[in-house]
Amino acid sequence: MDLVIKGFLVGLGKIIPGVSGSIIAIRLGVYEKMIASINNFFKDFKDSVYYLGKLGLGIILAILIGSHIIIYLLDNYYIPTLFIFLVLIATGIPMIIKKTHDYVLVIITFILYFAILGIPSLNVFHSYYFMGFLEAFTTIVPGISGTALFMSLGLYDDVLNMFSNLYLFPFKQLIPFGIGAFLGTLIISHFIDYCFKHHHSKTYAVILGLTLASMVSLIIKR
Repeated sequence: MDLVIKGFLVGLGKIIPGVSGSIIAIRLGVYEKMIASINNFFKDFKDSVYYLGKLGLGIILAILIGSHIIIYLLDNYYIPTLFIFLVLIATGIPMIIKKTHDYVLVIITFILYFAILGIPSLNVFHSYYFMGFLEAFTTIVPGISGTALFMSLGLYDDVLNMFSNLYLFPFKQLIPFGIGAFLGTLIISHFIDYCFKHHHSKTYAVILGLTLASMVSLIIKR
């Protein structure tokens, strides 16, 4: 399958709440190469640009096309759409559970998630730099639905509207978002690679805690 098509499928996973784009990347066999290309971007510049460029093109096309469909569904069929999103999140949980036994860390992560959300002074949530960083985080960390986190943080509409209006070139949003995403990708790709190599079970425990918390948060917000 062509890299652009695989990127398109990963992109669809990113904009549909409840679906993890990185899990789709794993199933399509592009995740490890994607992380390697990011981590060795300057060491193997030509191959990395080629690989990430084609993959990224597919992701961008999926976002441009799919974002309008998602907006329509949320505006006209919110409850059925939300139910589908929650089911999609739940289907990925068994796979994560198999990879961890650190359930205490799952509970701690779950509690910390809501503790952080409960701090009203964290206006950084509404910064496009933060949104870009969060986008990079949820793209790289398997099992976490970026759109579910954006929805639970109250940021999903802002991000979706920005993507659906890319043809208007909203630079005031795109530039800080892009900077946050770029820096986040460089930092998190190295960090997640280290975590999976040295703290595999604990890493998946955190992922499971975040996944469960995002589900509960979506229900509460409704």
